[in-house]
Amino acid sequence: MMKVILEKYANITTEAVALFKSLCIECMKKRKRVATKGVVVKPILTSEYGSRGQVDLIDMQSMPSGQYKWIMVYQDHLTKFCILRPLSTKRAAEVAYQLIDIFLLMGAPHILQSDNGAEFTASVINELKSLWPELLIVHGKPRHPQSQGSVERLNCDIKDILIAWLGDNNSVDWSAGLKFVQFSKNVSHHSGIKQSPYQALFVCTPRVGLRSTHLPEEVLRLMVSEDDLFNALHTTDTIESNDPAATTSSSSINQSTDPAATTTSSSINQSSDPSTSSIQPCRKKAREALQEQAQRMVKRSRIINKPGDPGDNVTIPIPLVDRGRGDARNIMGVIIDRNENDLYRIAVHAGILQGMYARNQFELCTQKLLTFDDVCQAQEISLRSAVSQTSKSGGQGYMKCNCSGVGKNKCQSKKCKCFKNNLKCNSRCHGSLCCANKI
Repeated sequence: MMKVILEKYANITTEAVALFKSLCIECMKKRKRVATKGVVVKPILTSEYGSRGQVDLIDMQSMPSGQYKWIMVYQDHLTKFCILRPLSTKRAAEVAYQLIDIFLLMGAPHILQSDNGAEFTASVINELKSLWPELLIVHGKPRHPQSQGSVERLNCDIKDILIAWLGDNNSVDWSAGLKFVQFSKNVSHHSGIKQSPYQALFVCTPRVGLRSTHLPEEVLRLMVSEDDLFNALHTTDTIESNDPAATTSSSSINQSTDPAATTTSSSINQSSDPSTSSIQPCRKKAREALQEQAQRMVKRSRIINKPGDPGDNVTIPIPLVDRGRGDARNIMGVIIDRNENDLYRIAVHAGILQGMYARNQFELCTQKLLTFDDVCQAQEISLRSAVSQTSKSGGQGYMKCNCSGVGKNKCQSKKCKCFKNNLKCNSRCHGSLCCANKI
């Protein structure tokens, strides 16, 4: 637009062009949606270990490892300690079997939360109760944007660490590397709790055998038996006792004649009640860090997603499956109500859209091009129906099938959605692969 304007006019600013576009209804319908993060109204905070557990599944069907095609991720919400398990299916029975193994080792949470939906979580809990009748837990809110981000970020980290492990070991057997990925993630510093999940849970730093001691690398390479360990420790103590400049870092090595106890004394608190002197400060630090993170999340969300008021015009993106070829990207509406949880009711020309909309599901218009008189408030209607009534091509402009088979005689049966509706397969069905029912 600026290029065309400058051919005939001068001193036309981009701000003036933006103002002109904001007054155009068609421009509002065509504008591309800016990627926004989820709205954070009231983040979920956990006060103690084991009060909330989160479970999610990572799809690895495109890269199976033997019989395993899924990764189950379980995370304690407070300590962020995660446990990974390979799954052959995503059935609730198999997920519950793996969770029982975790709960019997580390204890069961009060609330089990999953992003896979309330029905999935309820089925898992029913399976858990059948395997462990004494167990009593409830399911949390599914797809809750205030808590979903934690486990979603965990999934991304797990994928990145797993990719690095596969590359370092020149392997494709990801099921064998899950334990190493789990350990690597748990010993890494977590910015949310300002410590590693391992330290938040066990109140000590992780140990990797003798490499966690202060013995030199050349001594460790020659070590074979328990006698070698005892001699090395005795030699180290003798050298440090004769060296006045030696630091007290060797206190992590036990002076006793039992080498098996040499790597534990430094991390054990001398108090008779370690639960109050060691564990509680770590958990308190994790809680305070999560509260600070929650405040930052709410503040950032309020800056990015400015709230709307009744009467404001908005544009709602239309999903591809509901949008015809000749339809705009968005549908315009008016905010008619806003509740205390920052959820909005929106009305369009055809009626009030079903359900409540979060702030990140629509964009505010800078101008009020529609009023309450321009929209219908007499009935509720789904977004798909509203689009169909205002569409020039009848709404859904295409249909796609999910046929996995490709070949000469594929997509020529009633199993194919396109063939059943007497339509040709298009590029959205199975990409550039050919079939007998393709245009």
